[in-house]
Amino acid sequence: MEHTLFTYRNVEELRKIQEEREVFPFRFEQTKDMLDFCADICIDISALVYFLLTNKNNIVPVYINFTNMAEDTVVIVEATIVESAMELLPLLFSDYKCYFKEDEEADSDPETAHAFKPYPRQKIYKYNNTQDLDNIIQYADMNDIPIATFSRASGEQRNEFERFNSSSKLAILDLTSVSYAIEDNKALIYAVEQFLGIMPNIRVIAQTPQIDALLKYFPLFFDGQEPVCKLLPDLCGLGEKEPEENMLSKVTDLSGGNFDTFIDIFNHNLIGHSYFKDRLQYCLKNFILLNKAKEQKVLSIFLFGASGIGKTEVARLLASGLQTDCYLAKINFQNYSSQDALNSLIGSPAGYIGCNHGELSEKIQKSKVGVLLCDEFEKTTRPVFSFFLELLEEGRFTDSMAREYDMDGYVIVFTSNLLNEADYKKVIPPELQTRFDLVCEFEEPTSTEKREFLDLLFEKAKTTYSELFKKIEVTEAEKEQLYAFDYSSLSALRDIKRVFNNRLVDYFTEKGVSL
Repeated sequence: MEHTLFTYRNVEELRKIQEEREVFPFRFEQTKDMLDFCADICIDISALVYFLLTNKNNIVPVYINFTNMAEDTVVIVEATIVESAMELLPLLFSDYKCYFKEDEEADSDPETAHAFKPYPRQKIYKYNNTQDLDNIIQYADMNDIPIATFSRASGEQRNEFERFNSSSKLAILDLTSVSYAIEDNKALIYAVEQFLGIMPNIRVIAQTPQIDALLKYFPLFFDGQEPVCKLLPDLCGLGEKEPEENMLSKVTDLSGGNFDTFIDIFNHNLIGHSYFKDRLQYCLKNFILLNKAKEQKVLSIFLFGASGIGKTEVARLLASGLQTDCYLAKINFQNYSSQDALNSLIGSPAGYIGCNHGELSEKIQKSKVGVLLCDEFEKTTRPVFSFFLELLEEGRFTDSMAREYDMDGYVIVFTSNLLNEADYKKVIPPELQTRFDLVCEFEEPTSTEKREFLDLLFEKAKTTYSELFKKIEVTEAEKEQLYAFDYSSLSALRDIKRVFNNRLVDYFTEKGVSL
């Protein structure tokens, strides 16, 4: 029997459906058991569709678990993905229509519909920053409360969490990291749903900026937010106040699952350079520990190699991993090759005509992340080299007006177009070389890595131009056509990005959609 698939456009419409009947997420085998017992139920397959888009080998089991779907069974899905649902499950659904235009009087039998209880909707408990999270972790440890991120709870700690399925004891799950990951992999929505569905005693926490995303992705499970102090009253006031706008985000604030998520996102977005990634993770871990012990103020990284292969991207990714849509303090030292370069950097001495503020102090004051990018550093002068020698040693500097700037917890990324280690040792003073914590040569990506870079560009484009992609469906053949240029001959990733973006615009034009 082929059925009609009903759509809803937003969470508000889903809530209206829930006022009429209980809405259940699709779960393998459990859904079959429910339909065997009572066909008059409502199943939301939105998360399932996202899952099947990348796990098509599970389509047959889906059919099996819908075997006893009856005429009275109502299946709903987000309107934005209904076409994908129809394509993935053509033997289940013959057509689709809006739930509220055609089915306003739909009703369910309350006695049978409530025979199966869905995971009860709960609040998400919010915290504001890594310091809040540290307090939560400390409290959980002292009170024998299991706490984990989703990646750990779904793996090594799953058995521990499952022990709480049949008890009244509390377990805490932090979904902050998964909310970021879902942007690139919506199949995770289904995985999280399944986990929550069998863990009724779990309470979910998340950092404040990600609350809205989680409410959007999991409307069947969450219906609002509360400060974490409502869950853990002993942590009085925690999560009630909004984060301070002027708070500086630094890598030294990262801990536990936050650090793991930070590294995962960084590694995913930086193509190639596997040796550097491994060394960076090691250096960051040591820096966090040594900084807390007040043994190291600043982490300094020096990257050299040809232009356009990812050196500058390192600083951008470090900054964006700490704070989205942030301003990155960047100084191009190509402009600091004159005799008075130091005056431009930290300000003119008293008595000079003109602005007394230097570019360095202005830009770090403007930035809200503890990352500084020093681009084309090899082109500056000896006095500037000496200035950074002291800065890396002391972790602070004083400008021309005797104002001191504390750079404790900062990561400073120096980049250079020097092509090899011999040039690096020749140009950079030996005493400054000893101050760099990590020195690495960046090499041109391989053809395989360039292909991976194209895949990354395509995935980011789907987010950036999400409204356009909703209007069209890109086939695998069309995707390959977007890649059909001699990218292997281009040494610079920025050149590959430029060509890809131009081809993407041409593709949109051909499809009749405009930016």
